[in-house]
Amino acid sequence: MWYSKLNNKKLWKLFSDISSIPRESGNEEGIRNFLLSWAQKEGIEASSDSKGNVYMRKAGTKGLEKLPPVALQAHVDMVCVKKEGSKHDFLSDPIEIVTDGISVRAKDTSLGADDGLGVAIILDILSDPDAAHGPVEAIFTVEEETGLGGAYSIDPERISARRLINLDSEEEGIIYIGCAGGIDIDASMKLKYEKAEGTALAIKVSGLLGGHSGGDIHKERANAIKILARYLDRLPSFQIASIEGGTRKNVIPSSAQAIITVKDRDAALSQARTLQEELAAEYALIDPGITLSVEETALPETAIRTKKSAKIAGLLLCSPHGVRNMSAALPGIVETSDNLAIVSIEDDRVRVSYSVRSNTDSRKMELMSELVSIIEAFGFKAKVNGSYPSWSPDPKSKLVKEVAAAYKSIEGRKAKITAIHAGLECGIINSLIPGMESVSIGPEIHDVHSVNETTDAASAERTAAFVKKMLPMLK
Repeated sequence: MWYSKLNNKKLWKLFSDISSIPRESGNEEGIRNFLLSWAQKEGIEASSDSKGNVYMRKAGTKGLEKLPPVALQAHVDMVCVKKEGSKHDFLSDPIEIVTDGISVRAKDTSLGADDGLGVAIILDILSDPDAAHGPVEAIFTVEEETGLGGAYSIDPERISARRLINLDSEEEGIIYIGCAGGIDIDASMKLKYEKAEGTALAIKVSGLLGGHSGGDIHKERANAIKILARYLDRLPSFQIASIEGGTRKNVIPSSAQAIITVKDRDAALSQARTLQEELAAEYALIDPGITLSVEETALPETAIRTKKSAKIAGLLLCSPHGVRNMSAALPGIVETSDNLAIVSIEDDRVRVSYSVRSNTDSRKMELMSELVSIIEAFGFKAKVNGSYPSWSPDPKSKLVKEVAAAYKSIEGRKAKITAIHAGLECGIINSLIPGMESVSIGPEIHDVHSVNETTDAASAERTAAFVKKMLPMLK
């Protein structure tokens, strides 16, 4: 077994079982059935709702039965990305996990520690006969990674707790008490084709780190779609035959590719070499693996008209990406950002998708309006959807104070209390259940939503132990 070198084998066995089940967002039936079957074997009350969320309930242990109930919450789905050339099938294949005894990662794919580890930590607590706790409720949501659909659909009647511990954070020693809200924007334009002329070139942008569009946006990593647009902008005239880049709205694009035609082959290849040199210098410390390759390929029969091709490239070039505002209230925290996430051609339409985040709703709407204006200026139609609320910090919350006190008592040091730029389900759940107080914690997980995702094994074990020890301290 891959986790033989690790200490808390029960925790890692649970994580391994979870990782063996395909659970890309929208394909959560298998993990839902696993959770319900697992609960039945453990003698734990469990149910699911029409959306597919799973709820579990366990009575308090002896002497703690009358404590107020606490809800533990995690999402079951994961972002599925894989290395170029990988034959992994996320609909059928288990995640192949490897470890060196220090960190845990997946072979050639994202790991799914976001939020499979949160699920495993909750199951570890519920199945531990020696764990002391008051009444515990578990909430396992679906479709978190594609718009927080599970959180929006939770059944408040199944939840009696008014204190919630979300286990979807990725930094140990930090208690999150607020998060960004967000909104998605989709752009599309009907395409017109003409005879392809000139020399065909295959463009490929690869080797980028990518990452989480909330948690990693401040690291200023390269966006593969923006790099592709930057190259096209250097060409005096071109036709686009195909173009694609990005995988998910909450993932910074790590690859993009296109086939174009040009009249001056040598000039186009020269521009590619020049840009590659510039990129290598610009991103030497931030994104050192970045590669732009341009090679001659077979000429297609048709391509998008030159004027339409220029509009596509123009929109991608002019679309903002990255941090817009830093928080004045919480120094060092991103307040507002956006991710130019996906470009593709489907059904004779080119489609571009964006994700906007902000801890301030007015600035979220301002950036959304700016993007819509840019989209429409290039002849695209814009559609706004997927809005979710921010989670406003409340440092005076009784739960926040109790969790912070427990952390200091158990770990011997103070936890950092702050907000996160990524979206968390706490804001939605709080809005649906009056009186709910929430915090979010988690172990060290790096490069989530990418093939480089890893978790610190010792940190995961410490976090699991901390939550277990903390529960009887919550009065």
